[in-house]
Amino acid sequence: MTAKVDAATRICEATISDLRRQHHALTKRRGRGRSTDASNYALGAGLALVGMEGVDDTALVGLMAHPDQMLAWLGQARDKGAGPMFGDLVTAVFADPACYSWCRRWGRVLQWRRRKALYDATVTSFMASGKAGPKARWRREEISDDQAALIATLAHILGEKLPNPANRGEAFDWIYVRGGNPTYWQEPASPPVLSLAHD
Repeated sequence: MTAKVDAATRICEATISDLRRQHHALTKRRGRGRSTDASNYALGAGLALVGMEGVDDTALVGLMAHPDQMLAWLGQARDKGAGPMFGDLVTAVFADPACYSWCRRWGRVLQWRRRKALYDATVTSFMASGKAGPKARWRREEISDDQAALIATLAHILGEKLPNPANRGEAFDWIYVRGGNPTYWQEPASPPVLSLAHD
């Protein structure tokens, strides 16, 4: 009974001022409830209410992407006395370094896949838009800080001499010919199957 009361109390710990702040911010969020941004905010707020503050979001993605494994681990954590909140169970699972590492590695893979798809779509859309043409105005602008950093990274990885592009267009062409952002060249390795002690 004490655990149930404590759980109910934790859910209700949001202060009046925080609830007012959230209500005031609701009308200013993009999409006002229908957009991906608003949905992400709502899901995050829901997770916070069940004790997930401070939980590593990358590891959480890896855990939740494997529901059978997640349920087995959560059940083991519950049997060992963790709880009563969902966040308490997840924290107990992540206290095992092998479980945490496995979840974090899977989270990185899944986040990479999502970001890779967005990156590819953005590049493809830009190239197909006609805005990448040789006479586009942006090409004459000074090279951006992001381009300079990416060029330095690519030159190092590829063992090439660091170029000195005259403008943003030359920098774009140099990066594009070399495959773009190396972050998206290769998917991170999937983690190995855990030993029987963690199944």
